[in-house]
Amino acid sequence: MPYLTKSEMFNKSVAAVLAVAAVLSGCASNSGPTFNIQQIKTSSGQSAFRAECYGLFENGGACMQAVKKACGNQPYTLLQSVEGTQAPGDARSVIFTCGTPAPAPVAQSTPQAVVAAAAAPVAAPARKVTLDEKTNFAFDSAQLTPKAKRILDKVIADGRDVTFSSVTVQGFTDAVGSDAYNIALSERRAQSVLGYLKSHGLQSKAFATQGYGKSRPVASNATSDGRAENRRVEIVLTQ
Repeated sequence: MPYLTKSEMFNKSVAAVLAVAAVLSGCASNSGPTFNIQQIKTSSGQSAFRAECYGLFENGGACMQAVKKACGNQPYTLLQSVEGTQAPGDARSVIFTCGTPAPAPVAQSTPQAVVAAAAAPVAAPARKVTLDEKTNFAFDSAQLTPKAKRILDKVIADGRDVTFSSVTVQGFTDAVGSDAYNIALSERRAQSVLGYLKSHGLQSKAFATQGYGKSRPVASNATSDGRAENRRVEIVLTQ
């Protein structure tokens, strides 16, 4: 039997994952979630996959089921996880890789340099929490709803013993209205969320807000459901 080269084995692995992703993409039921998996490249050029899960997130584990099905018997590594709002802690979108990560090359240097490299801490992936329009604000308002406050309270409780390196709150709107109006509204909502986090004890070396208005939509603005999904605030916490 001929042996496969590392390149051929990698290509067969990617092809197998994409085949599973094609089966899972668009898989839906009347009561369950919908999985959508696509191959991407990270900002560092690494090949990875994004699994997006819609539907009844409160049933739990929807995206992680998609990841396990996509990777099959291979181990998987999560690079980023985006939480939903129906059940905080249950991911609605994850970026992941399949297979055992390649070991980092060992630098041929002095013993002191090797020890220093081994002692370097591994950076934790950034955590993102999304508040959609159903739990965020009333129409044309920057005042937090009680449900939004409960979600933010959990974010604060989870980070009680952590001082983050940065916390950025990003506001977004749908496409209804002028650019100037939407940018101002998204910034006010981002400021409202950040003000609540800071006043209730979330610790970070740097805080920032960004209002993007109707740019960067995550769904179509041609439907009411899509516009509702675009009216959101995203909190990015980096350790």
